[in-house]
Amino acid sequence: MLSTQANEAFNEDRYEDSFAMHTTLAKNPKDKDALYMLGRHYMDGLGVEANYDKAISLRKRTAEAGSIDAQYALLERNQTTSKCCKG
Repeated sequence: MLSTQANEAFNEDRYEDSFAMHTTLAKNPKDKDALYMLGRHYMDGLGVEANYDKAISLRKRTAEAGSIDAQYALLERNQTTSKCCKG
């Protein structure tokens, strides 16, 4: 299955392959896992040029679709960039 192959490629640091497969999988709007993984690729520039705005956009779309991982990633980002932690 392509999603398994895409995740294996990511875990084996074959980011270009992983990005290409997740891009194909993300054409199905119901595949929130593929969208989340594309966000990871864009956030850290893994197999693609880093694009923070695109990464956040993908994470928001994925979070709205119900991805707990994306919701957590956005929450974590907000906690580390907000004024809440400044003394």
